[in-house]
Amino acid sequence: VPVDVLPEPVTAEEAGLMVGSPPPPDRLVNRGNWLAWPHVRWSLTHVDELGPSARIERSRGPVWELPRATPADTGLVLDGLLVEGHHGEVWTLDEMLYRTYTDAFLVVHRGQVVVERYFNGMGPATRHAMFSMTKTVTGVLALLAIEDGAMGLGDLLVDHVPELAGTAWEPVAVEHALDMTDGVRFVEDYSDPDSDIMRYSAAVGFSHPPRNPEVADNIHDALRTFTERDTRSGETFLYKSAATDALAWAVARATGGRWPDQVAERIWQPMGAEHDAAVFLDQRGLAVSCGGMSATAPDLARFGLLLGGSGRAGDRQALPAAVADDIARGGEPDPEGLGGYTTRAGWSFHRQCWNMDHLMGAFMPMGVHGQRILIHPGRELVVVKLGSHPVTGNVVTDETHASLWQGLLERC
Repeated sequence: VPVDVLPEPVTAEEAGLMVGSPPPPDRLVNRGNWLAWPHVRWSLTHVDELGPSARIERSRGPVWELPRATPADTGLVLDGLLVEGHHGEVWTLDEMLYRTYTDAFLVVHRGQVVVERYFNGMGPATRHAMFSMTKTVTGVLALLAIEDGAMGLGDLLVDHVPELAGTAWEPVAVEHALDMTDGVRFVEDYSDPDSDIMRYSAAVGFSHPPRNPEVADNIHDALRTFTERDTRSGETFLYKSAATDALAWAVARATGGRWPDQVAERIWQPMGAEHDAAVFLDQRGLAVSCGGMSATAPDLARFGLLLGGSGRAGDRQALPAAVADDIARGGEPDPEGLGGYTTRAGWSFHRQCWNMDHLMGAFMPMGVHGQRILIHPGRELVVVKLGSHPVTGNVVTDETHASLWQGLLERC
């Protein structure tokens, strides 16, 4: 979809997607078209139906209850909130949510849910694709492995995964994969069908698997195809999804655990999740740890509260404080625009999570097609915003969301 010609935000129901027995060919959603418009309006809340996935079991113990309140009860003033649109328009909050193809909008202020709204057929128990917000979950697993002594920040990936010897990953340390300063040549351009990310997406199963037997059709084989480097490891940030999967492979080897089981046992259950989550699997049954997870909006709010609250889930220490605080503290901000993203001036990327230093302590797991969790510990604010935007990359709406975040922070 051209950035300057965005379609009207019809819902999946209005578009007639997956209606009929069988649905008409142009309204059938499958792995070949699930990220195209308007199919993305249906697919992001039905990812489990598009290919193999593994369940991430919810808490067997008490659910972390999130009390309810009105914005006025907590001092959050939403009346009169205006947001700058894509081309300088001035939008109300309702207009902004509509024009950014929002599926869920949940605001937690001072530990209480003050706004919870759903659109496009979604509800509080509906799992939604997280895409690269999954990376932050993988970052937590890596930091837990380090906290447990199973691996170290200075370990090389090949210390745990010798199969990466002879590839571009050979000199990469765990810390550099965590912060994406690994130096591996990788182009993450969603608009170029021949870019590294598009070929990699096919290999991990985000589209129909390659028919050419010489092309990798799984995560591990795909990682071994990268042989060129741009910079020395540890020098320069460059966003690349493959780094997360390389890191996850090392974590799996170091701990002996499967990704979905570790997420359930180390994060989802201790946190007191209300709903099962899920993760997309590749052809070999490997979790797509760079972007395959899906979860409900309330549980993503809990995850945001967990990271912003030094690992506490209510009155329980569900995650080591050192792990949560390491993610929250961010890295070295780039005043010009991190990794070439000019809309992200003043941001940093640290431990598989974006940090917006210019907002004085805010950090944000973020995924394509409009997935964001804004976390601001100092203002006791967590905002979950899930969407099904027709444009894959989030740069097109970075400034609009920056306007929203600034407006919310000024009012709490």
